[in-house]
Amino acid sequence: MAISLPRLFRNYLSLIGGIVAVVSFLVNVFLLFIDLLAASQNPYVGIVIYMVLPGFTLGGVGLVLGGALLQFIRLRRGAKAIELPRLDLNNTRHRLALVGTFLGALIFLGLSAVGGYHSYHYTDSVTFCGQTCHTVMEPEYTAYQNSAHARVACVSCHIGPGAEWYVKSKINGAYQVYSVMFGKYSRPIPTPIRHLRPSQDICEQCHWPAKFWGEQLASRVHFSEDEKNTRREIDLLIKTGGGGQHGLNQGIHWHMNIANKVFYAAADEKRQVIPWVRREGPNGETVEDVSTVQPLSAEELKKAEVRQMDCMDCHNRPSHRYLPPGRALDPSFQAGKISTDLPYMKKVAVEAMAQTYATAAEAERGIERYIREYYAKAHPRVLQDSEPKLRDGIAEVQRVYRQNVFPYMRVNWQAYPENIGHKEFPGCFRCHDGKHVSKEGRVIRNECAACHDFLERRKGGGFVLTEATAAFAHPWKLGGKHAEVLCGTCHTGGPMKPATCRGCHAIPDSGAPMAAMQCKECHLKDQQLKPLASCETCHPAVAGLHKKQPHKEAGCVACHAPHAWTLDARDRCLACHGDMAQHNPGPACVECHDFRPAAARGKTAAAGPPAIAFPPDPGSPGKVTFDHATHLAKGAKCADCHPKPFAMKKGATKLTMDGMGEGKTCGTCHDGQKAFGVMDGEKCETCHKTS
Repeated sequence: MAISLPRLFRNYLSLIGGIVAVVSFLVNVFLLFIDLLAASQNPYVGIVIYMVLPGFTLGGVGLVLGGALLQFIRLRRGAKAIELPRLDLNNTRHRLALVGTFLGALIFLGLSAVGGYHSYHYTDSVTFCGQTCHTVMEPEYTAYQNSAHARVACVSCHIGPGAEWYVKSKINGAYQVYSVMFGKYSRPIPTPIRHLRPSQDICEQCHWPAKFWGEQLASRVHFSEDEKNTRREIDLLIKTGGGGQHGLNQGIHWHMNIANKVFYAAADEKRQVIPWVRREGPNGETVEDVSTVQPLSAEELKKAEVRQMDCMDCHNRPSHRYLPPGRALDPSFQAGKISTDLPYMKKVAVEAMAQTYATAAEAERGIERYIREYYAKAHPRVLQDSEPKLRDGIAEVQRVYRQNVFPYMRVNWQAYPENIGHKEFPGCFRCHDGKHVSKEGRVIRNECAACHDFLERRKGGGFVLTEATAAFAHPWKLGGKHAEVLCGTCHTGGPMKPATCRGCHAIPDSGAPMAAMQCKECHLKDQQLKPLASCETCHPAVAGLHKKQPHKEAGCVACHAPHAWTLDARDRCLACHGDMAQHNPGPACVECHDFRPAAARGKTAAAGPPAIAFPPDPGSPGKVTFDHATHLAKGAKCADCHPKPFAMKKGATKLTMDGMGEGKTCGTCHDGQKAFGVMDGEKCETCHKTS
């Protein structure tokens, strides 16, 4: 039985497949022309053209062939011998069918090749990378558009040239597609530190690290968080340098893998803590430097991953930078988009941006509300006189927020440490902190002049070199320990701490006896803990148990905690008198024990426990106030009252005139002989305070 070719395709499955293939193919061709003529790419149209519709077309062709195969199996059942279709080129119909099939296959394969080519390039396009998974990749795409590499395609850095890394990226991308489809992705997206291609393969497509660069002028414009939003300009020469085998071998790019090689081991995933460094010079000299703060043992070093330093160890955020509020707002002030006439606008804007918001929409509302509430409370006239400026300023703050903070993906300047510089993050100070020492005792350089030359502007124009120190151009002079701490200790990227001692140090601003004093009254050297002024300078005389051993020789700070001074709790006493922990638990020891305060500057403070107010007895002139200081000054002893007439527990004794008249409580002494009598009508106001 002969089976003709047309008979094989006369089945419902092949018919449906043919319809699907033809319709999807025609739609695909139509959309392809639309896409080619469009002014810009649409990520979702691209997915349909190069991924979805070709899949339908190939699926339809598969159904056609599958239906033909099933039809062939059905026709051959029961036949002793099967005759395959015959092709007779002498037959006009056969020749036309062959030519038509050949041309159709040629056109289909040609268009498939074009589609495959465009599909390859589409999956490598910036549109596909940044806009297809809009919510997930929004932070990266937004930052990329505002970066120095905005005209460089994503794949130029993330994949690079060559088939090997293209295949690796597509295999890795398959899991990323799965993660997005089923919500398995991390928030924020982790930096692919472990999967990065060596920077020599990527960065050096455009950059030339062997080229020596001279000092480059950098002018930084900052606006202070003060009332006038004061403009400050910092000018410096950055010593980029190079590491070529010929000519100069110095500057920041000395670290490049040219004449010198640097290896390091990090203690954390983000490589922010580097306890071990090895340097190899062009002459073969090797130097190992170990951190004195967090050293690595030989065993730990064996287990650690030792990396060779490259571009990405410093330039780790070349395109996806999320600036802290202070730095992000400076260009807006400089461009006049936020008026400096609005008092404290920089401070308030930074605080508004640093608040926590759940969504971008909530952030928009929250920023406006925060700023307006501040001015309504602190500067109400701004709302009346400068409403247009305030409105424009709020809109600009919201725009800056949208470019740098993404609540849903939990992305802000704190999510990704930036290693260029050393302000908000350790950066250069990961190694150049003055605490990495070699066996020979040499310290990795950390003086400012190694990387910068600082400049000051002359009144008549031009610049003049100035001393390169950590305190250069700082709003207030850095001294003592302040000149040694890392910048990020204070410059966190959020609102600045007040430039006062209390801004960082836990010093009570009220309640403590010395809260109103200035730090320099005790700390004799500016911004240094010691030397300290002697307590006797202000307290020439002491009283009570201060004068008895062992307190006399113990020194003031043995009992008085610095800055608090007043002993309001028992802890300081129990540090030495631990055996008295259960003695009269609760009250502070000084409420009973005779630690009269030291005489301060010619004045004598009240002595003893505080005054006590007793509720009034019905019919009495008013509440009774008992003043310990008055009685102690008259020679009374604690034991005269405690614990017999008065239990040593607040509220344990109830005063009544009848009881006192019977010689109880106060009547023990106030019997008209030892002291005035409780029934003496002329002495009522001595105890019953009416005011």
